[in-house]
Amino acid sequence: MPSPSHLLASAHRLIQRSERILLVADGSPDGDSIGSTTAMLNWLAREGKQVEAFSIEPIPSSLQFLDGVHRITNDPAVFAQPYDLVLTFDASDPKRSGITEHLPKLPRPAHVVVFDHHVTNPRYGDTNIIFTDACSTCEVMYRFFDENGERIDDRMATSLLTGITTDTSSFTNGATTTAGMEAAAHLFRCGARHTDIVRHVVQNKSMDGLKLWGLALSRLRHDPARDLATTFFLREDLTAPGSHEAVEGLSNFLNAVCNGCDTVLVLREKEDGTVRGSMRSMNRDISKLAQLMGGGGHKKAAGFTVKGRIEVTEKGPRIVN
Repeated sequence: MPSPSHLLASAHRLIQRSERILLVADGSPDGDSIGSTTAMLNWLAREGKQVEAFSIEPIPSSLQFLDGVHRITNDPAVFAQPYDLVLTFDASDPKRSGITEHLPKLPRPAHVVVFDHHVTNPRYGDTNIIFTDACSTCEVMYRFFDENGERIDDRMATSLLTGITTDTSSFTNGATTTAGMEAAAHLFRCGARHTDIVRHVVQNKSMDGLKLWGLALSRLRHDPARDLATTFFLREDLTAPGSHEAVEGLSNFLNAVCNGCDTVLVLREKEDGTVRGSMRSMNRDISKLAQLMGGGGHKKAAGFTVKGRIEVTEKGPRIVN
């Protein structure tokens, strides 16, 4: 098994030898996936590379402040162009990110490099840079730039700090690491716009969004036998524009503030007849449970999506077909 430094240097050489490069973000675009994607996008643009970027889902409005985010397209037509290299970011599930469906459409084969930190990643790339000890994929990308001697400018630093901040819930959850905090400190010195990050991804809840969080808090239940706190959103709760985006981050918040409770599960009905589960834990390896449900993630933050709906019972919510 190549050492982390060897992998990072190898990926750097591949990128330097390539002229046309496609970046692919995770299928659920969040601060970490879009932060890592835009950090690479800004560096490649600075290097004079021909680069395109793709996300199968629209970018949340809370992340529109990131430099270069306007260059990320949802149009799969980008896969009709020839590339020397394809880089994926935070995409532990190639099917959900669109890789499985769209990569075969490339006019010629391209080397695939996977940047990720999820323990459930199936290592689908030709080169897999998956550091499961990292707090976020943005920490992985920080190591990529730092170890290869690449200057991190203020735009790249803002993108990388966004991912580290969101995946650690502002350095409060179990994913927080010493290395992640040291990276964040260096990104501050590189000019990361921390006030922008706080305003857009932390202090960004509307009045209607806060009411939805209040609804979820009113439904919160704790099962002492399983040391599990659960809450849920029904489809009819989330009919207003932007409501699905407004409830993102609730599982991180509950994991940070629920004293005496190890694991949090937030269920959400979606319009396509599926239920999305977002899990956070302080000590358990919940990635294994997420995998059993067809999802993935890492030990203390994982999720899944299954067909069905939420049935509310006296013992709490449950998923039924």
